[in-house]
Amino acid sequence: MVVQNFEGNITVSAEEFLPNNELATYIQENVISRIVKEKQENEREEIRLWVAGCSTGQEVYSLAILLNEYLEAHPELEFKIYATDLDKDSIRIASAGIYPKHAFENVLPDIQNKYFDKKDDFYVVNKEIRKRIIFAPHNIAKDPMFQNLDFISCRNVINYFMPLQQQKIISMFHGALNHNGYLFLGKSETVGESKKYFSVVSNKWKFYRKLKVDLHQASAHEAALHTSRDELQQVNMDQLKLKPLQLQLSAAESELRKANAELDDLKRTHHKKMEKLRGEMAEPTLFITGLLDLLEKEDVPFKSEYAKALQSEMGKLGNALQEFYLKQ
Repeated sequence: MVVQNFEGNITVSAEEFLPNNELATYIQENVISRIVKEKQENEREEIRLWVAGCSTGQEVYSLAILLNEYLEAHPELEFKIYATDLDKDSIRIASAGIYPKHAFENVLPDIQNKYFDKKDDFYVVNKEIRKRIIFAPHNIAKDPMFQNLDFISCRNVINYFMPLQQQKIISMFHGALNHNGYLFLGKSETVGESKKYFSVVSNKWKFYRKLKVDLHQASAHEAALHTSRDELQQVNMDQLKLKPLQLQLSAAESELRKANAELDDLKRTHHKKMEKLRGEMAEPTLFITGLLDLLEKEDVPFKSEYAKALQSEMGKLGNALQEFYLKQ
């Protein structure tokens, strides 16, 4: 997420992991710590974040790791992250959570080994972190917002919209956040005309905090933005909450049907031996499936590394199956 360029300036990217640096420290000490304090004071147990424009997932997993590290001292609290992007291919890559080893050049080895499982030349995000994140396609200009959020990250996205649309999006972010919730924007982005809605927490890192707005005192234009937002969210909120769950349920049902069919076939032949083989093949099969999903995108990052790993894994799987059948 943050790296040093050759001129020594700080640059920000949603397609890089967050190393141990000034921004990571700032987020933990000035954002996460305050969210945790308010949760404890209000006796609420879940922290909710949304990364809008998550790209291929590095920022999402970085924030999840920062939260998990901090919450180890506060086991009474849980967290959930919604990660969305307009590009469905990016969502598939992010959801798979598979990255080549050189993607971790700026990550501390202890963090890398703690939160990612090594698989040949790749690292796969571990289940404890992955289960806390819900990935889904989403258009911030058209789709209703998630609600009751403590933190929204939308970096290097709103600049692609016209000024009026930018202000509508910022206004809707305001409504989606809890009281004192945080908004994290890109280096060249600001809340613009919506400064009545947010206080500046950090000009350097582009962190803003939600202010309470009295719509009766707001301008007619601002009030209209909030009214449209509330009406849209009220109509679509149930559908939005169900959307990621429906995607997960559909995928789970498909996997279950496939697994049941394979299991029935195995039971009809050499039951005990086949059951053993199924257990041994589960992990490499899932890994190969993840790689195939990534390679379907034409301009996928690290494509040559993914292809090489796929060829290697397929060879191993083929050799294992051939050896098994030769023993029958």
